Amino acid sequence: METIKFKEKLGYGFGDLGSTLIFAMVTTFLMYFYTDVFGLSAAAVGGVFFLARMIDAVSDPLMGAIADRTNTRWGKFRPYLLFGAIPLGILAVLTFTTPDLSESGKLAYAYVTYVLLMTCYTIVNIPYSSMPTVMSVDGKIRTQLTSFRMFCAFSAMLVVSGTTLPLVELLGNGNEQEGFQYTMMFFATLALLFFFATFALTKERVKPISSTSSIKEDLKVVSKNKAWWVLLTVGVLLFSFTMMPFGVGMYYFSYNVGDTSLATGFFVSGNIGMLVGVVITAVLAKKVCKKQMMIYCQLIAALLVINLYWVDPSNIYIVCGVFFLVMIAAGASVPIMWAMVSDAADYCEWKQGKRVVALTTSSVTFSHKFGMGISGVVTGAILSSLGYQAGEVQSPETLHGILVMMSLLPAFGYMLNAAILVMFPIDKKTGEQMQRELQVLRAEAA
Repeated sequence: METIKFKEKLGYGFGDLGSTLIFAMVTTFLMYFYTDVFGLSAAAVGGVFFLARMIDAVSDPLMGAIADRTNTRWGKFRPYLLFGAIPLGILAVLTFTTPDLSESGKLAYAYVTYVLLMTCYTIVNIPYSSMPTVMSVDGKIRTQLTSFRMFCAFSAMLVVSGTTLPLVELLGNGNEQEGFQYTMMFFATLALLFFFATFALTKERVKPISSTSSIKEDLKVVSKNKAWWVLLTVGVLLFSFTMMPFGVGMYYFSYNVGDTSLATGFFVSGNIGMLVGVVITAVLAKKVCKKQMMIYCQLIAALLVINLYWVDPSNIYIVCGVFFLVMIAAGASVPIMWAMVSDAADYCEWKQGKRVVALTTSSVTFSHKFGMGISGVVTGAILSSLGYQAGEVQSPETLHGILVMMSLLPAFGYMLNAAILVMFPIDKKTGEQMQRELQVLRAEAA
């Protein structure tokens, strides 16, 4: 196995830099954009998010199965970055565009553009997420690749969180509708360049054991993979509860704090914390058990985030400081989780003799987006049930609901994740044994 140089590791990371410039806009600002700029109700927005997730239940595994069966002169997974980037960028801009339509027309427009955006994101991101398994068989290198990926992703989140609101004001000249549209145009253009760079700088090396099974058979194989079930559940919880402060942050600063401009500092502090966490993971990648470190990170994050419930919202420095520490723990766990996804694909090949990399990855990726759908539904339902009205003075009950979504619900998600991760079947010793035996099997198959 040839050594992967720094340039290629960074090139792989560029792919998530591009993806996250778009994805962070969706996770951090889209719900606020839909309710306070676009003009939809919170309950309607929850419906938009949830429908898209139901479609993902079909499109994500299907895309994984298609990618597993792709064979081109560019490889299995890299071509999707080349040909899917432009449609993804166009749909991102359309999603943050406000057409002059009736209320029902706007709702239909939101459904169509958001569903298509997430479908195109699936076409690009699932093959991209599967690439470490064909770039190296070394678990340590895979963890390094995911660390580069997450460092670039969190860098993109830092850029989006720190510049979006100023760019909206600058490019929109006070018009939020135009501001969000032009800001998304800028980020989408950058994303295209990073996708093309990833395609040019990376190489697929690993030749998996060939398989002629059907998609139905592949799904059956994956469904028997205990490691897959654990990561599927963790992924849902990760984006439904633990990342909720990013989705609710704009409401928290608009109404609980009373100053939307302070949200930029909050998001920036969180993303800097995530970057620090990624660096910690990269340093410890060769020394620690991924499973154990993931569990510890979840427990630490839970104990920290719950403090946001008691912190005075007007004390912005303490609020940002607590969130910074929470995101260090969360940031350290994310690259580990993606390395565990690669381990889960290998576990399937090791135990059942079938290689279903992209399908395994797509199922876990779907869990992330499904979690986002649950988060949207929960947020919309809580806000609607408590009488939320965009741009109005909120009731004490509504303010308390926003506070709970910033603190108690994320803490619940982290604690539950830690308990579920105990059941993950691959520790450091098992992973090393698995890779030794798979190398023999692959050599025999070749």
